[in-house]
Amino acid sequence: MRTDDGSDWHLQSVFHFVVNASNLERSLEFYQTLGFTILSDRRDVIWPDFVATNFGVRAAQGRGCLLGLGDDYLPVQTRIDLVQWLAPLLHDDTAGLALEDRVPRIMALRTHNVAAAYENLRAKGIEFTAPPMPPNEKTGVKGLVCCRDPDGMIVELIEYFPGVFGSITSVLPTRDK
Repeated sequence: MRTDDGSDWHLQSVFHFVVNASNLERSLEFYQTLGFTILSDRRDVIWPDFVATNFGVRAAQGRGCLLGLGDDYLPVQTRIDLVQWLAPLLHDDTAGLALEDRVPRIMALRTHNVAAAYENLRAKGIEFTAPPMPPNEKTGVKGLVCCRDPDGMIVELIEYFPGVFGSITSVLPTRDK
């Protein structure tokens, strides 16, 4: 595929997102409870110097696991790189603020049968911010519920009605411009 400027490159898909963890084992247990599996265990790997250079930091070292949804390693599989940073250390810039007063970090996971996921995960000790929302045909959302990972990131489980690609926002009110 050619880009508008005639060069021969394009983005293919998201490979992974990094999810920072203050305690790798605790976060790993949480994400495995959600259904992620370990694709690559990198807890004992010493990162080469170029990692710090690429990320624009003085030093970069961490313990981590590349996690994926499903059992098969597919090019378009949903993946997260769960990392407990050793250098630089993870600092909480929101110290002293209640979770409810912080700008949320959010990961949305398309989910089949949100209601069943809620009941199953709640029985396994996962705490949710609120019960599942009822279906809303106007927005195309069949089910939605949120929980927090061990470091406070919102994990949104969302289910759409058949044929709906994403939330229909054209039916919502807008701000005056």
